[in-house]
Amino acid sequence: MLYLSLYLTERSSVFHKKTKTMQATVVDFAKDRVIYNITDCTPEELDNKLNLFFSSEGYKLKSTVGEVRTYERGNRTMRILFGAFSKYNKQSVTVKHEGNLFSVLLQKDSTGISGGLIGMNQVKKEFARLAEAFKNYFKN
Repeated sequence: MLYLSLYLTERSSVFHKKTKTMQATVVDFAKDRVIYNITDCTPEELDNKLNLFFSSEGYKLKSTVGEVRTYERGNRTMRILFGAFSKYNKQSVTVKHEGNLFSVLLQKDSTGISGGLIGMNQVKKEFARLAEAFKNYFKN
């Protein structure tokens, strides 16, 4: 019985420790890009969180060049052949690091023009949805 009470006391003290959580604030936004400042994290934590976010939204990492990562969802060839009937989105993420501050630029990389007016509207709506989901994901 003594072991159980010691275990529970030790266990509850672990949950009551103050831990820093990532803080994300929107710094600048336009119709094709949003800039977030993220604090209280390490580069590895941010990389993991970005990969988890985009994979949960159905995006795959296509390339990483320096600070820029490109994520895609859908098939570009199918979008060209079938227009708005096939989904395709491409987003780029640029991460800049200065001390404890990370600046994350989320940018729309596809115009949707291969899907006509409907496709352009789909890409615009998807970017707005993704930017809002990104902000909510980093709140938690």
